[in-house]
Amino acid sequence: MTGNSKVHHGVPAQSLTVLKPQKLGRHHHKIPQYIKESTNKNPRLIGDYFLRNYRINLELNRIDVQEERSEEPDCIYRSAMGKVGFSIDRALLTEALECYYGGTVVASQDTPPISTSEQRMRNRLGMDITDIFARSILSGETFGKLDSYRNDYEEASWEYVAEYEYISHITGSRSSIYIYLDTDLVDELTSRLAGPAPARLPGNPIDHIKHLPVRLDCVVASAQMPLAQVLALQLDDILMLRPLDRYEVRINQQKLYRGTIFEEDGALFLTSLESVNTQ
Repeated sequence: MTGNSKVHHGVPAQSLTVLKPQKLGRHHHKIPQYIKESTNKNPRLIGDYFLRNYRINLELNRIDVQEERSEEPDCIYRSAMGKVGFSIDRALLTEALECYYGGTVVASQDTPPISTSEQRMRNRLGMDITDIFARSILSGETFGKLDSYRNDYEEASWEYVAEYEYISHITGSRSSIYIYLDTDLVDELTSRLAGPAPARLPGNPIDHIKHLPVRLDCVVASAQMPLAQVLALQLDDILMLRPLDRYEVRINQQKLYRGTIFEEDGALFLTSLESVNTQ
């Protein structure tokens, strides 16, 4: 590299915060907390699914939402809102497969290549659990129809990865399920969390500003006194003041114009004696 370096502080690059332009000005930071709160409201949703379909009793140990994960998802699905990825630890996948076919013993600790049966089971779990995840954070709605997606020429950009760690009551082991959310899906969730945009009034915005309520203050009299005399004032004391010849009309302590007060039919009225200051 030629030329002078622009970095002079000596801070390691890995310790710097990397700004993502697509997140600027958006409430992306609310997504992790929202996922955690939705899960805590219904912590048994995924566990009940495994108990009902595979006779596996799982207890949710923790949930964590990260911005990135080194491993890519095992399955990728495309929906109307965006892409979602799914991964499951091999131990839990094998346990589900064994229990589904009538077994109760977990396979050996060897790690042979993923079989066709495991691939089908993983895809089935991915579809079902992704649907449960969507319903939990979308108040009963789904991401739409999920289609298996594979494109070697396009790399998905994952914004968040939700990790659900479970403890199996059969084996006592801990395994995790991972849900990946891409940029489009996070943008859709962010817009939903922000709520509907306020209705825009028709016409020129300047005309709407002119109809905003404004408080006018009119200074009828003023006096200058020593602080000691002000502190000595008692209830029912009377101050001798002389009304001003011209009264200042102010908005937020700023002079607008000068006027005078007159009486008619027992009511007081304020009239302007000079043009309104538009500066």
